[in-house]
Amino acid sequence: MPKRFVDFELYLVHVDPDNCDGCEECVKICPTTVFDVSHVAHVINARACMGCRTCEAVCKSKAIIITEI
Repeated sequence: MPKRFVDFELYLVHVDPDNCDGCEECVKICPTTVFDVSHVAHVINARACMGCRTCEAVCKSKAIIITEI
C-alpha cells in the first residue's frame, strides 16, 4: 500500500517589538488567535496562522512579518 502524503502550509509569524506600537489592529483583524498585546504585540499561537496576511496589511508600523515555509 503506497504512503499517503498530506499537503499543508506552515507559516512563521514574527513581530518586531521595536517597531510595534501596540495598536492591537492585528488582534482585531486576525480570524484566529495568533496575537496578543500587552504593551506590544506578540505571537501566542503561531500554529493557528492561516497565512491570510491581513495582519501584515493592517500593521501601520510594519512590525509583522509572515514567512511561508
